[in-house]
Amino acid sequence: MGDKLEGFELDLLLKAIEYQWGYDFRRYAQTSIQRRVKNIMLKHQIAHVSELIPLVLHDPGFFQNMVFDFSITVTEMFRDPVVWRRLVDDVFDRLKTWPFFKIWHAGCATGEEVWSMAILLKEAGLLERATIYATDFNDVALYKGRQGVYLFKDMQAAQKNYQAAGGKFHLSAYYTVQGESVVFDKSLGLRIVWANHNLTTDYVFGEMNFIMCRNALIYFNASLQNQVLSLFTASLSQGGFLCLGSKESLDFYAVKPAYEPISLKDRIWCKATLDEDGLSPTVSITKTPPKGVVVMACSIENVQSVRKVLDSLHESFALPILITQQLSPAKQSLTAHLLQSHCFLPVKDASNGEMVELGCVYVVPAHYHLSVKDDRTLVLSSAGRYVYAQSSVDAMFFSVAHAGLACVMAVVLSGLHYEKLEGLAAIRRTGGIVVVESSLAANKVSHPRLVMDKSLVDEVLPAEEMAHALFKYVNRFV
Repeated sequence: MGDKLEGFELDLLLKAIEYQWGYDFRRYAQTSIQRRVKNIMLKHQIAHVSELIPLVLHDPGFFQNMVFDFSITVTEMFRDPVVWRRLVDDVFDRLKTWPFFKIWHAGCATGEEVWSMAILLKEAGLLERATIYATDFNDVALYKGRQGVYLFKDMQAAQKNYQAAGGKFHLSAYYTVQGESVVFDKSLGLRIVWANHNLTTDYVFGEMNFIMCRNALIYFNASLQNQVLSLFTASLSQGGFLCLGSKESLDFYAVKPAYEPISLKDRIWCKATLDEDGLSPTVSITKTPPKGVVVMACSIENVQSVRKVLDSLHESFALPILITQQLSPAKQSLTAHLLQSHCFLPVKDASNGEMVELGCVYVVPAHYHLSVKDDRTLVLSSAGRYVYAQSSVDAMFFSVAHAGLACVMAVVLSGLHYEKLEGLAAIRRTGGIVVVESSLAANKVSHPRLVMDKSLVDEVLPAEEMAHALFKYVNRFV
């Protein structure tokens, strides 16, 4: 693939993938992408790179297989056991100081290291305090990881790694044998949240105490590495930990001053805590944070439903409301000024780092993604280009579900093409309330799963009746 024509064809292929599916592989290491494209061409007996373009644009099944080929699923249980022993000795002891903590396995592939983490946390008496987020952009790999089913023949090597990592028992105590496979104990998985997240285009979805991302950055170019490390830094709490792969480092990247080394040999760092001469805090917390929040998702074509909901609320409504919109980059978003005339509550554009206030409406600016940290402060990110903002809807829902709020209510309005539903499911799992506009639930083309999966929805109402439902539910919590 060394000549200019093939390079041109490869660039067109990657642009087609981003345009049609929203996956941006253009900042992956070129040698890695070239090798994978060549393997795909050999497998399908295709002579020219350009022949892949119509398949990518028009055949979803072919593209899903290509994503699997593009992603890196090479992993094993307790890989590099010396690193795991260091985590148990140094990082776990500090995690004990938090009553609850969150761990993010970014780029988890088929999940072997996620189950490894759960086992060692259980043996340290910490699993019940933990929420483990296992993310990857490969849905096939995520499905395998979620099932916890692996080949029995791989368990001999896993047992050796487990013992070298400081495991206290025999690994077989945590799985049952079924034919040529083993199935890990589902009780370990109760603390694991599996979700699709793309490091190249997605953004902060919660505040973490420990991030583990090993041997993924080596497949990115320098610009993308810097972006992903900035994402991790924005996601980590002060005093939180970062663990990278053996060939990865913070050297020569903008985030390096934010960290103190725990073990450079094992690629473990701690995000520096604040002191007189250290980093400045992002936000000064002086207000009492709210105990709950309402998150509202709408399409830019359905401004009328937003107005109907806000017009029916009055100034006694106690919770903040966060509104994000699904729109194409060519369109302008709702503005706080536009909505203020239809709402008794104060309406403002959301700002990065501010704490949400009781009884205030926040509108997410156009082309920004929003998440909520545990201290109820807002994080805005413009990472990644997208055609529709369905991922930002999902991320907002996902982050508020895990922000330690007593009450979370999601309002889903018509016009959305919101397919993943992982954020919505997270809200339901954590006891949140979901109210869906009746015209959306009736639209099976726009939103088939909301019709089929009634477990995701508490009430289906017309927009003008939603304010009454919000008052009814909020009275349970305030």
